[in-house]
Amino acid sequence: MARFTVLALFFAVAAGADTLRLRDGTTVNGSFLGGTADDVRFLVNDQVQHFARGNVAEIIFNSMTAPPASRDAPPPARDAPPVDTGPDYAGAPFLRGSSGYIPLEREIGTMARSGGFYGMGGTVYRVQGSRSPVRVRQGDRIVLVVRLNAGGDPRQFQLYRLDSRMGYRQTQPAMGGMPPALPVTINRISDSVYEIIPVRALYPGEYAVSPANSNESYCFGVDY
Repeated sequence: MARFTVLALFFAVAAGADTLRLRDGTTVNGSFLGGTADDVRFLVNDQVQHFARGNVAEIIFNSMTAPPASRDAPPPARDAPPVDTGPDYAGAPFLRGSSGYIPLEREIGTMARSGGFYGMGGTVYRVQGSRSPVRVRQGDRIVLVVRLNAGGDPRQFQLYRLDSRMGYRQTQPAMGGMPPALPVTINRISDSVYEIIPVRALYPGEYAVSPANSNESYCFGVDY
C-alpha cells in the first residue's frame, strides 16, 4: 500500500508539470500560475519565478492539468515582420529575386524614326544590344521594386515591350508623344518603397522600364 501511494504521488506530480520554453532555447518545468502582458509566473520547486513576457516563446500545458480560461497565458509574442526598406540605390527599379534585389541593365535610349516612306514612320526609342543580359522565365512572378527619394512619384515609371533587331532593341512606334506602355499595378510596401507589377503575364521577349521625361532605360528579358 505504501509503495502504491508513493507511485501515485510521483505520477500525480509528473502529470501536473507544465513546460515553459524561452526564446534562448531554455526550458523550465513547473506549474503555470498566471501572466500579464509583461510577466509570466511559474511555480518551480515550490518557488514562484517571474519571466519577462518578451523572453517567453511558448507555454506547453499538460493536457490533464491545463489551466482554466481565466488563467490562460497571453498568446506568445510574435516578432514584428521586417520592414522592406527596398533596394540600396534610390531612383532605379530592381527585380525582386528569391535572395534579394537584382539590378537591371541600364541603357540610355535614343530617339529615332521607324520605317515608312522616306524614313518618316513613327517615333521609337532605341537601346544598344539585341538582348538584355538580365533574364527571367515566363513562369516567374515578375515584381519590380523601386525606392524613391522624398516626393518621388512611382507612376513616373513606365513598362515597355521592346522589339529586338539586329544590334539594338526599340519601342513600338508612336505617331506622336510617348510609345504605348504596358499596364502595371503599383503597391506601396513601406515608406518610399513601391512594387511595380505587370497587370498581365509578360510574353517572352525584351522589356524596359523607363522614367517619364528621361532617356534612362532599365532593361530585362523574359525567356520561355
